[in-house]
Amino acid sequence: MLDIRRLRFLVELSHRGTIASVADALHMSPSGISQQLALLEREAGVPLLERVGRGVRLTDAGRRLAERGAGILAALELAQAELRSGEEPPTGTCRVAAFGSAARALVPALLDCQQRHPGLRVELVESEPEVAVPALLSGEFDLVVSEEYPGGAPNLPGYVHREVLAEDPLVAVVAASLLKGRELVQAGGALPWALEPAGAASRAWAVHHCLGLGFTPAVQYESYDLDLLLLVVRQGAAASVLPALVLPPQPETTTLIRVQTGWSRTLVALSRQARTSDPSVRAVRRSLRGQFRESAVSVTDERQ
Repeated sequence: MLDIRRLRFLVELSHRGTIASVADALHMSPSGISQQLALLEREAGVPLLERVGRGVRLTDAGRRLAERGAGILAALELAQAELRSGEEPPTGTCRVAAFGSAARALVPALLDCQQRHPGLRVELVESEPEVAVPALLSGEFDLVVSEEYPGGAPNLPGYVHREVLAEDPLVAVVAASLLKGRELVQAGGALPWALEPAGAASRAWAVHHCLGLGFTPAVQYESYDLDLLLLVVRQGAAASVLPALVLPPQPETTTLIRVQTGWSRTLVALSRQARTSDPSVRAVRRSLRGQFRESAVSVTDERQ
């Protein structure tokens, strides 16, 4: 019989990649995690890990067991959740992770949610989806606000609930002084560009979009901070493609040229299935939807 607690360590390793990060997340020593995984291997009767340099990686059997284990742990969490009434008032702590621009936009909504529900404590952590989603799967967060760019299908386990919050238009922006009367499409290949670093979903989409317009963007400035990219554009140093959420509500028509791309990124709320009916998570989701209804982005899903 496999030990559930040790199975969780294997699932955590599949999400986090290293024994050190698992130990840090679970407040244990790396040697303690390694010992528990060795015992799990003995229980399983097959190798679950293999050495790679100074680290380890899951074998094929280890990956299959981790996938099955994630489903088992999710089912146990759901069983516990079903024992509690979903009609109770929101209380306790709801931990929310959101990427930079969304986190700043959502602060008013989260503060309002706490004021309306005095027994609820909402914790907000700024975290990029690449880090936040694995942490959600491991139980570190209750709700994650993530982004999806056109053409990038979400790859989520079946026990994750995905709810669309809004569509956020993607806009090409450039200082009028940099264009010097030219059209952005015509001048794009000769302009410096400010985009997120290579590997970011937004960077991949922006480059693909520019290629479709007939040029390759020459990236001179890189940052995950979209406000910094906007500052670079305003200074007349580069062009960029930015979501409407980070742009001023009133267009600066004389200084900043905006060109609609015709595409949007999708903002989504992710939670483990077992947490979707929890009163605290439901209250926070309602507040998030309300915030987007009042913003420039369009809400496409009004489910409770």
